[in-house]
Amino acid sequence: MQLNDQCVRNIISYIDKALNTKNTVDFNDVVAAPECKRYSVSDIGKALELLRRNGLVKATSKFGCSELLAFSATAVTDKGKEFLKKF
Repeated sequence: MQLNDQCVRNIISYIDKALNTKNTVDFNDVVAAPECKRYSVSDIGKALELLRRNGLVKATSKFGCSELLAFSATAVTDKGKEFLKKF
């Protein structure tokens, strides 16, 4: 998975919108989001970790058995905001 994948773009867009009304966005919020329903739980987990590792979202994550178990985003970074402006 790469940053230019539609899945990644939809997820960061959702996180940015959701953080306007909430303090945090967690893994379950993203899985339940209408714009993310078409993606598998595995793909969502990979995209969330990609966003965190690349510094586009400020978040904590927890792994187990090579899978994302928990994720909590508190902000979209300036780098993430610039990324959103590209599409």
